[in-house]
Amino acid sequence: MVRPHLARLSPFLHLLISPTPAENLYGMRILVVDDEPMVQIFLSQALEEAGHTVDCAANGVDALQRLHAHAYDLIFTDVHMPRMSGIDFVRAVRRRQPRIPIVVMDSYPDAFRESDVGAEAFALLAKPFDLDEVRRVLHEVQPYYATR
Repeated sequence: MVRPHLARLSPFLHLLISPTPAENLYGMRILVVDDEPMVQIFLSQALEEAGHTVDCAANGVDALQRLHAHAYDLIFTDVHMPRMSGIDFVRAVRRRQPRIPIVVMDSYPDAFRESDVGAEAFALLAKPFDLDEVRRVLHEVQPYYATR
């Protein structure tokens, strides 16, 4: 299903992020955590176009509830969110699921990298990011995912 406000982009999303058969050996279940609806929509649409199942949460509290209900293979999270920051969310995930890859999205990724949980991120994406960067992360996580 194409979301109406992305209808004009939809024909091009597959060109930007569709994996080659070697890249997408497994359709992953991915959680996107961001309080900006446009980021949720943009990222979930692109990931779904690439063959993954995507759930979204607007903050860390809601995301933790989703983690209790479902097993995820990969998490994309923002740092600055209401109710629970991305840093606190990463800490909470690490206590429960230390091996799940977490991709942190932030306008200032160096500040996160220097935080006490910076080493906990599988990858950092500087906002605004493009789909080539998302594709790179998916490519890098595939071998890790295959061995879990």
